[in-house]
Amino acid sequence: MSLQLLHISDSHLYSDPASLLKGIRPHDSFTAVLADAYRSFPVVDAVILGGDMAQDEQPETYHRLVSMLPDWQAPMMLTPGNHAALGYLSGTLIPALRARGAYSDRLLSGRWQIITLNSHHPGHISGLLPASELERLQQLLSVSAGIHTLIALHHHPIPIGSRWLDEIDLVNRDALWEIVHKHSHVRALLCGHIHQSFDTIHDGVRVLGSPSTCVQFTPGTDNFALADISPGYRWLELLDDGNISTTVHRITGFIPPDLLNNDPY
Repeated sequence: MSLQLLHISDSHLYSDPASLLKGIRPHDSFTAVLADAYRSFPVVDAVILGGDMAQDEQPETYHRLVSMLPDWQAPMMLTPGNHAALGYLSGTLIPALRARGAYSDRLLSGRWQIITLNSHHPGHISGLLPASELERLQQLLSVSAGIHTLIALHHHPIPIGSRWLDEIDLVNRDALWEIVHKHSHVRALLCGHIHQSFDTIHDGVRVLGSPSTCVQFTPGTDNFALADISPGYRWLELLDDGNISTTVHRITGFIPPDLLNNDPY
């Protein structure tokens, strides 16, 4: 039986719902994305909340995030990224997710397993998988031969052709791929961070990137550039034969009023 997943990433929420990012309210765009996702996919097997969920990294923001989630009866999974306060994640967000239903960093169901990784690199925008995460991944893959595997993390594990984004990718991606290459049952890597849809095959493994629920980035640019496109999310169906069916769904509206705004955030 196949598994259906949602990847909802890079929401950049603030504790104040009225706060603006590049001229739009992340609270409002996140609300609209969640409504569309729940209307389209009310029953799923897991929801992966990608990194950079809280722009201000405050416990109040994490609490409000959980209160905004629709009533999906499915495990919630996390891929911490650069905007992540790990203490608040473990002390606030994860307990709140457990209280509303379920939280998991590894889901094993039928012919598939999903493993989420933490690529938070303290003090940096780029990502880093610490030795403990690489060891955990190696162990989980070693005991699950023959089970199709999707690995989810925040930072992109291969260059995507945007110079500025590829300068803040996963800095130890070679260590990740060394592990992946040893385990032929890894079918795909799923990431956020890039604020755009991405889908390619790298060394026989599918690599998928998802849009943001907030502002979008223009693909293939040397420098930071906002895209004239609305927020969205990714739906995935993991098939018993190891293949993946996936589509990106977008809402309407929430285009930044000034696409030339390149102020840091």
